[in-house]
Amino acid sequence: MPQYPRRTLLGGIGTTIALGLAGNTVSSTDANGERDPADAPSFETLLDHLPASVATESMTVSVMDLERRREANEPHGPHAATGAFRIDDEAVTKQAVVYATGESFTQSVTVLTGEIDLDGDGESRETDDGVAYDRYEADDQVAAVTDEAVVIAQDADVLSDAVAAGAGDADRLLDAKPLLEEAIDVHEGADGYSVNVGDDFQPPETDATAEYVVRAITVRGPDTITMDFAVSFTDADDVTDELAERLEGEFAYVATTDEPTAEVDGSLVTVSVERDLAAERAAREHDSPGSLRVERDIDLEDDLLEIEIGRGDPTPIEDLTLEVGDEAYDRDIWTNGHGTLEEGDTIVIETDDVEPNLSVTLTHDHEYGSSSSTTTVLGHFRFEFAYDPDATELTVEYADEFPLDGDEVWLAVHEDRPTYGFREDDPEPTATAQPWAGTTMESGDDATIEGVDPGSVVYVCWGEPNYRESLATHRTRPPGTVKFEYDYEAQSLSATLELDDDTERPASAYELLVDGEPAETQWADAADTVTSGATIEIDSVPVGADVEVVWGEDDVRVGSAYPQPTVDLAFTEDGTAVEHVGGDSVDASKLEARVWSEDGSVEIDLADEVDGDFEKGDTIPVDASAARGLSLVYEGQYYIGYAHEA
Repeated sequence: MPQYPRRTLLGGIGTTIALGLAGNTVSSTDANGERDPADAPSFETLLDHLPASVATESMTVSVMDLERRREANEPHGPHAATGAFRIDDEAVTKQAVVYATGESFTQSVTVLTGEIDLDGDGESRETDDGVAYDRYEADDQVAAVTDEAVVIAQDADVLSDAVAAGAGDADRLLDAKPLLEEAIDVHEGADGYSVNVGDDFQPPETDATAEYVVRAITVRGPDTITMDFAVSFTDADDVTDELAERLEGEFAYVATTDEPTAEVDGSLVTVSVERDLAAERAAREHDSPGSLRVERDIDLEDDLLEIEIGRGDPTPIEDLTLEVGDEAYDRDIWTNGHGTLEEGDTIVIETDDVEPNLSVTLTHDHEYGSSSSTTTVLGHFRFEFAYDPDATELTVEYADEFPLDGDEVWLAVHEDRPTYGFREDDPEPTATAQPWAGTTMESGDDATIEGVDPGSVVYVCWGEPNYRESLATHRTRPPGTVKFEYDYEAQSLSATLELDDDTERPASAYELLVDGEPAETQWADAADTVTSGATIEIDSVPVGADVEVVWGEDDVRVGSAYPQPTVDLAFTEDGTAVEHVGGDSVDASKLEARVWSEDGSVEIDLADEVDGDFEKGDTIPVDASAARGLSLVYEGQYYIGYAHEA
């Protein structure tokens, strides 16, 4: 079950800061958890390579010692920011990353140190001042390898600036942005830190303005990390005891050995706490109760509705909360007498509280944050739909047993299916109706709505005419369907209309399109009307073409196809090969076999196994002891055949 941190005062800046500290650091300590100041990591090489050209008003600088960080036994280990380059995480000992956080969030430059090897042969380059480096490319990123570091950037000019800055031949970021250096000095000697400056990092719910925000960590041992959090405000008068206490809440989502402590020094507020990694690991390993299950057939005569817990380790009831319809439910009812809750247990709600589309959420609050599991009670009902495309009328019949309050049931018509997801404004339906208002709906009740065009999507909704509250959905279709047949060798395609028995329709109403353009041959070329079985054939149709048949003035889709060859495959009896047992003969140079097993998958270039065409009777050798299946891929993107182990 996903786990989410609790809300904190600086929750609005947490995402960016978390990215900045995604791999911060570790230090050697003595038996008492105190570190030798002389043992603090040096980040001088990294910082020297950060060029002034990446400075922006709002930005983040993250510096970390990955080698030290790995000494801590965290639930999730640190990862180096290697971008598009295939670099072994373990080879990177330290890194610095600069993010621009203004209108868009971009990774401006990354500097890495360690025993790092880049794939391929670099191109020898020099900066304008004669500093030599090897230049590499990967996707849209460039990298420079010098004697001291590896630099990765999106922009070639930034890359050159970083190399020059490292050699002392170009302005450096800390010189151009002295506020960054001031912030770094707040926790000098930490194993890693992230500094944020600019308007994007202002604490919410306060009038105080922050100059910078710093997070730093120092590893005290395998199970403990010291976390320091500092905010420098522009006006010391804005710093109050209340503000300092609220900043302590920044660690509410962290498992700690003790309560955080805050110190105030003029305009600077520093909060420190010891992170308890053992507690975090335990929380991560604990499977919170979830996967709520409700029987589809609800007996309205029962007083209580049972909800089964589908998974989860034993968890104290006092750490759990149940919300029904977004409101906390009575603990005396839902706990059902349990002291703990685990997989197989049942909780209950009163049947009188059950209604369609009822959201039920179980939340577990723990040291590492919270985990939630949600289900919807009565989220789908059976309705039958009958559509007349000529009259543009849709008849909707209720076909379920649960009595519905007709005052709460809406029909909402949309021109197309809305896109689900988080949106500020949901699309408005083109028409709505409440045909069952004033009644209690029973199975067999029906209603007809007019003016519903072919291709429309009609939602039966509960409570309001919003597709997110739908109980059932139906797309109205134009008359007929289409059957496509593709001849790979001839590159020809036939399209056959299938209409209701004895139905005759205007041929000009149907149009065949290839990649959005009308095909050279149409049904209207042969006759004024069409009946079921009317077929046309077109030539020169390449593999992967977008073929569709549309109807009417609005080009409503009747059917579509993406032509491609097909090959029937089967494992041989001894399991040592996969055989072509039917279908098209295909040039082997265009084919790739992907063989999967319990350990992953391997790719086989068929040109290495078969000369010429891959045709009936040809085989692909596989490891009989490991292979579980095979997919045949045409030109790297079209899956044209499958074989599964018997």
